[in-house]
Amino acid sequence: MPHSPACRSSPLQILHLEDNPDDAALIRYHLKSGGISCTATCVHNRADFVAALERGGFDLILSDHTLPDFDGLSAISLVRAKCPDLPFILVSGTMGEDFAIDSLRSGATDYVLKMRLSRLVPAVRRAMHEVAERAERRRLEAQFIEAQKMEVIGQLAAGVAHDF
Repeated sequence: MPHSPACRSSPLQILHLEDNPDDAALIRYHLKSGGISCTATCVHNRADFVAALERGGFDLILSDHTLPDFDGLSAISLVRAKCPDLPFILVSGTMGEDFAIDSLRSGATDYVLKMRLSRLVPAVRRAMHEVAERAERRRLEAQFIEAQKMEVIGQLAAGVAHDF
């Protein structure tokens, strides 16, 4: 089960789609100063993003909204098709309210404006907490199904024993 970023023993693995190295550094700084240990793989275009997504191993995706040959909504679409449960946070300086709503409807976990990076750490913590909750719910559902199977086998065995 994934751990919250604050109590992970290993760094959070982030795929970061960002074409501005200064913005990428600023975002890493905010995460680190907010107590989130992370390793970021920064990519700048669609081809590198798809290749990194194929390699896998990421806990979270951060993405700018607008890049020279790619955009955040297209990235969300690719991620949801390949990794539907992977948290995806848009971090943008140009996102208006309509785009923010469209991004959430398209499957973004959250969005953060670059001028309000103080929201980034809470958004990451919430996203990772939701991942942990989903994993725990799946684990409990699997246990419940297994318990139901064992109960049916027990009833079947009791019926066969009664017939003899």
